[in-house]
Amino acid sequence: MSRGRTPPVKDTYSTHDVAKICCVTPTTVIRWIEDGLIPAFKTVGGHRRVRREDLEKVCRERNIPFNVPTGTEVGRILVIDDEPVVLELVRDVVKELSQKFEVEVAKDAFDAGRLVVSFRPQMIFLDLMMPGVDGFEVCARLKKDAATTNTEVIAITGYYTEANMERILNAGAAACLKKPLDVTEVRARVIDAFNLKDEEVDKPGRPQGATKVLVVTQNADFRTRLRDELSNAKPHVEFLTAQTGGDAILVAQTKPPHHVIVSLTVPDLDSSDVIRRLANGEEKPQIIAVHDAPSDDVRAAAREAGARMCLPTAMVSGTIRELLGV
Repeated sequence: MSRGRTPPVKDTYSTHDVAKICCVTPTTVIRWIEDGLIPAFKTVGGHRRVRREDLEKVCRERNIPFNVPTGTEVGRILVIDDEPVVLELVRDVVKELSQKFEVEVAKDAFDAGRLVVSFRPQMIFLDLMMPGVDGFEVCARLKKDAATTNTEVIAITGYYTEANMERILNAGAAACLKKPLDVTEVRARVIDAFNLKDEEVDKPGRPQGATKVLVVTQNADFRTRLRDELSNAKPHVEFLTAQTGGDAILVAQTKPPHHVIVSLTVPDLDSSDVIRRLANGEEKPQIIAVHDAPSDDVRAAAREAGARMCLPTAMVSGTIRELLGV
């Protein structure tokens, strides 16, 4: 098919195709099928398929625009939160997945209302309590609106209580997550919502014996917090430290680490060069770069050098065990 031409009309659609047409997640489509809202059949291989005429009828009855997928669509996630760290976490999580995603942020009620209409997110991470935004009311409105009633809503809050959780779930949210967010849980929620069955959900396998973690930073408080958080990890974590890029390379040669947390502001060597040299070490360590306020260019440079992700420094403290899977 030549570039720019409309793809041929199909007689049947997969759950992912239906999700793109209806601007919902594949998991929502599967739920529709299981609830009998959309007629479907299974192929010999056990895959669900929806006939075009059945889908067109459902779209007409529910006033859903029938947008034929072109194959270039991406998953759309909206973050309604005024904390930049939350947006960065979600962006870092989805960049590691095989499917491509667009992530937008709404920092107030005006942006939230505008983006829900113009961006048409398939999934929303919604802060329950931010200035000018009542998350409970926002969720209830989304679920009452026919255009967004099937949008996956994941509530997030720093004021987690059983009462708040029950209230937001009753309003229609699929889950309520505590702040600071657990990277592993956010990743699992996205994988589940978009039915990305080929993605690895479990934590990575742990090496035999003590896991070696090298922390490269001149920030003594940050280093101490990480040491304290990892002190109770099982199996035991051997905590290695370095304050410069040169020292980090020497330590890695003596005791090859399994994981590296490296500040992008370490002196004496270019941070990208440090990451590149550490990434090629004996254990091929998983590297997480940290920066107080990483820009998109900084993140891209860190990943290009070999870092698995680049996160704000404040995000790593408190979630280090989840990030490393220890």
